[in-house]
Amino acid sequence: MQARVFSNIRNLMPLLLLVIMLIFFSAYIPNFFALQNFENISRQIAVYGILAAGMTLAILSGGIDLSVGSTLALSITVGGMAIDAGWPIYLVYIIILSVGGILGAINGFLVTRLNISPLIVTLATVNIYRGIAMVISRGLFVTGIPKSYLVIGGGYMPLILYTAVYLIFIIITVYTKFGRNIFAMGGNEIAAIYSGVPVKRYKLYIYTIVGLTAAIAGLIFIGRSGFSAPQVGVGYEFNAIAAVVIGGTYILGGDGSIFRTIIGSILMSVLIVGLTMLGVDPNWQGAVTGGLILLAISLDSLRYYGGRKKVGNNE
Repeated sequence: MQARVFSNIRNLMPLLLLVIMLIFFSAYIPNFFALQNFENISRQIAVYGILAAGMTLAILSGGIDLSVGSTLALSITVGGMAIDAGWPIYLVYIIILSVGGILGAINGFLVTRLNISPLIVTLATVNIYRGIAMVISRGLFVTGIPKSYLVIGGGYMPLILYTAVYLIFIIITVYTKFGRNIFAMGGNEIAAIYSGVPVKRYKLYIYTIVGLTAAIAGLIFIGRSGFSAPQVGVGYEFNAIAAVVIGGTYILGGDGSIFRTIIGSILMSVLIVGLTMLGVDPNWQGAVTGGLILLAISLDSLRYYGGRKKVGNNE
């Protein structure tokens, strides 16, 4: 009974928090529901939400990727250099997506072939990737981005991309063998291996996908901001993790869904935009995000501990 209560609270928490935030921000911010503000929120949702989609796969499988912000930065840094060199837009986009996929695949290779914890691997590559971005760009911004690149970050195009990405991820996680096995890996990796699941290969795929989603978010970032720089993306990984965990996916894997991440990404985007419009110090924004992550994980722990305790008593 206790586990069920915590489970119900946990499932309702994201929606309840979202409603409270909408009421609070609409009361204290004039024209919070204005069309222009909705566009701003939708662009914020697109960047963090697409990062969170890839992060969901990593966390569901029992892993994590702390390097998505640096992957985004290095991808668009290389892309920015190609833009500055006058390369055609289709080739620049291919380069950015390829860099993101390769960086994700490197993470997956290190995790699977060297048997290193995803936390340790991506904690290292978060600095390696950003360091490479700083070196090759000499820390310089690329500005004067041609207008053709701004289309992907303007109007409702980011929201369209966000929707397309989530539709693909819903199909993957709900209707494919690969998606179902991700849950099995996160629930019990040893059992998944004995069941014939190619765990190492699937992990390589997962981290490659995470890298690709970081690159897609980078495309939107360039289109929205009109510049490329190696310094961007700092802290994005924590916002993505927050969207996944607050949305209701268990931080240790095996339980969650892309649908929950949609709610989590909307909640996080509304929170960030609202606090920014209120003029709240960015450091306090980080503190609020950290507090929400801690609350979500605490409720998860109470839910799962209560469930295990009940099973133990039955035995």
